Amino acid sequence: MDGLLTRCLRPLKAVANYLNAIAGVPDYQKYLEHMRRHHPDQQPMSESEFHRWATDEKYGGKGVRRCC
Repeated sequence: MDGLLTRCLRPLKAVANYLNAIAGVPDYQKYLEHMRRHHPDQQPMSESEFHRWATDEKYGGKGVRRCC
């Protein structure tokens, strides 16, 4: 049963990853992989820290800047 569920969810996960990449949503798993390969001596950010950092990078500062 688990194998069937995994096979059914795999295409949906691929579509979700594709849409996230188009929308510019950062991939925490890729970040962790990068840290393991290139910076094994450093502690990676937590997932919430990573997303906060990515938002700051995307919008240029602390939190989302809005005109209204």
